[in-house]
Amino acid sequence: MRKFLLAGTAVAVVMAAGTAGAADLSRPILKAPPPIPVFSWTGWYVGVHVGGAWGTKEWSDPVITEFDGLATETFSIPGLTTNNYGVNGFLGGGQIGYNYQTGPWVWGVEAQASWAGIKGSDLCLIFGTATCKTKVDALGSFAVRFGGTIDRAMLYVKGGLAWAHERHTTDIFFGGKGPGNFGTVSSEAKHWRWGAMLGAGVEFAFTNSISGKVEYNYMDFGTRTYTFGPFADPFDPGESISFEAKIRQNIHLVKVGLNFRLGDWGKYPVAARY
Repeated sequence: MRKFLLAGTAVAVVMAAGTAGAADLSRPILKAPPPIPVFSWTGWYVGVHVGGAWGTKEWSDPVITEFDGLATETFSIPGLTTNNYGVNGFLGGGQIGYNYQTGPWVWGVEAQASWAGIKGSDLCLIFGTATCKTKVDALGSFAVRFGGTIDRAMLYVKGGLAWAHERHTTDIFFGGKGPGNFGTVSSEAKHWRWGAMLGAGVEFAFTNSISGKVEYNYMDFGTRTYTFGPFADPFDPGESISFEAKIRQNIHLVKVGLNFRLGDWGKYPVAARY
C-alpha cells in the first residue's frame, strides 16, 4: 500500500510540473520597445530663399586722363571722395549644402546664389555735372556653418567667400540743346567681384524633411579701381577723355528660406533613442 501511495504522489508531482511548464509556454514573450525616432540634421539639403539688401558705395580718388591722339595728360585729386551713397533692393535664389551632426553640434558647408535688383544713385563730383549709379544684379556665397541645436531648432554662424556681379555707370551732363551745350555722355563698368562674408541665423525643422530659416549676412567687397570711358571730349572733339575711380562697397542681406532635406541620398535623417 505504501508503495502505491508513493507512486501516486510521484505521478501527481510530475503532472503538476508539466501543467506549469505548459502554462509558461502559453504566455506571450515580451520584446524590447522599438527605438524612438529622433530628428538629426545630418544629410544633404537644397532650398530657396527671398530677402532684402542694403549697402553703401563710396567713390574716391578720381583720375582723369585726356588723350589728343599723340600724348596723354592726367589729372588726379588724391583723397577726394567723389560720392558716397546707399543702395537697396530685393533678391531671391537658392542654396545647397550638407550638414553633419554630432551630439548637439552641427557642422556644414553651403553654397548660395541669388538674382538681385540692388541699386542706387546720386550726384557725384567728377567734372561737369555727373550722376553715379550702381546696380548689383547677382550675388552669392560659399560658406562653412557651425551651429548648436535645441531639439528641432538650430542657431548657427557662418563665414566664407562672397561674390557679386555689379554694374557702375556714370552719366555726365554738359548742358542742354543749343550752341555751346553738348548733352550727356555715359560710360559703364561691370565686373564679377569677390569679398568676404559673415553671417548668423536660426533654422527650425517643421518635419523630418522641411525646415525654415531666417538669416543675416554681411558682405565686404573691399575697394577696387574701375575705368570709365574713353569718350569724346565735348569741348574738343579731337580729344578723348577717360577716368578712373576707386569704389568701395559692402552689402547687408536679410533672407528667409525653406530647406528640403535629402538625408542619406533620399532617406529621412533620423537617429535611434531608447
